Amino acid sequence: MPANAGMLFVFGQTDRQCMWMKDMKFNLDILWLDQKSRVINIVRNISPDTFPKSFCSDNTKYVLELNPGKADQFNLHIGDFVRL
Repeated sequence: MPANAGMLFVFGQTDRQCMWMKDMKFNLDILWLDQKSRVINIVRNISPDTFPKSFCSDNTKYVLELNPGKADQFNLHIGDFVRL
């Protein structure tokens, strides 16, 4: 993934959303956001080796996947708002 890029998943409704690392070739930081784009969960530096484990969070409207280390680089914490 390019250095300043990410992948945003937009779900039709706020619900429990799960992500996994099937067929990934590199680590990711994954952020779960509520309907107001507030960070409700962060898992940093997830390895492809974690598959088939799923990473889930309730009350999720968006999931943002970033290159590993970006959540720390941007100083993101639970409760922060992300402008989409």
